Amino acid sequence: MVISRSDILKRAIPGGEQAYRGVLRGFARAALIATTGLLAVSFLTTPAFARKINFKINKEGFTSSKICGECHIDIYNSWRQSMHSRSVSDPIFRAAYIMAFFKTNGKSPKLCLGCHSPTTRVTNNYKLDDPITSEGVTCDFCHSLKEVKFTHPVNTAVMDVGHVKYGPNKEGSVKIHDIKYSPLHSSAKLCATCHEYRPNGVPVMTTYSEWKEGPYAEKGLQCQYCHMPQTKGQIATGVTGGPEKKVFSHNLTGGHSISRLKKAVEVKIAKVVRKKDRMTIHAHITNSGSGHRVPTGIPTRKLILFCEVRSVGGKVYKEKIVYEKVIFDKNDVELVHDEDIMLGRGVTIVKDNRIFPKETRKETFTFYLSDKKDAQVIVWADYLYEPLVPQAIEMRIEMDRDEKVSLH
Repeated sequence: MVISRSDILKRAIPGGEQAYRGVLRGFARAALIATTGLLAVSFLTTPAFARKINFKINKEGFTSSKICGECHIDIYNSWRQSMHSRSVSDPIFRAAYIMAFFKTNGKSPKLCLGCHSPTTRVTNNYKLDDPITSEGVTCDFCHSLKEVKFTHPVNTAVMDVGHVKYGPNKEGSVKIHDIKYSPLHSSAKLCATCHEYRPNGVPVMTTYSEWKEGPYAEKGLQCQYCHMPQTKGQIATGVTGGPEKKVFSHNLTGGHSISRLKKAVEVKIAKVVRKKDRMTIHAHITNSGSGHRVPTGIPTRKLILFCEVRSVGGKVYKEKIVYEKVIFDKNDVELVHDEDIMLGRGVTIVKDNRIFPKETRKETFTFYLSDKKDAQVIVWADYLYEPLVPQAIEMRIEMDRDEKVSLH
């Protein structure tokens, strides 16, 4: 008698024929799941350029960052966390943009969006109805830049929009697009496209020139050294960033980053001198971690050095020094709103005591306090920025009321 393999399995599995068929179905499902898993792993670990490509580069215009993110996953995810990706959606910008729009009778979009949505320099899509316009400082704007020319009031971006992507890596090509080496992308000059602004010759935003005239430039340390440090990751799926497997961070932390701000300055109580009727505190504040002046950027940002003395008994003495750039308009009125400053309504810089890179300011505070009283001395620095931001406000009005007392 010949016994088949299935007969042997049927006898070995308790429950007979029905149980046997159930086991076969279980094996089939397990095999399907395993095969599907292997296919998924294979897809995720296969470089995009080795897979069948279902997306295309726009050869006639800008390509969406979402397309870039199909291959450049680590870089895209880093950029998505940056203020560059939020330069249009940022509520601070939107508030200033709305005010600028009304103050110029609708003539401000070209100026404002030239940096906050720089693809508009080519597309002229000032209505923000093209999805790529809302991507802010999108991938393809920077990687289509060939050169930056210093012009006023806005610097000129020389573009090559299409199939060629410019960057700091060697020239070559992949299935998706061509690559062209660009020394500009390793230079601070790239950042000057938007971070240097002199309407009517007034130095409103001078972050690039502050760097250029300072010690970081002398040492060859570009903006990217601090704001785009190397981090672990892949340039593209399946392509590592050299033997150390690193890429340049596209998070671009700056004045909106608490961790970046905390690295910028150091404060120190150098000496405390007590006399019969007064206390003199010598305090030092150093721009130790910034390649430009502190604060930089929009002039409404301020750095404030506080000195506080707490005497035994609870009395508190407090003084401050404000480091800032102050701009007056043609009527000798200080400009305090971002939109007025950026619209070029300033004519004179009346104060600019901001701290240069690596500079230490030696400040003195004097308080009239008897030398017979013990006291605690505290010195600290605050970064202050008070932009206009839209917010919800409850408007509640009682329109009518009626009351009755019900007696039992």
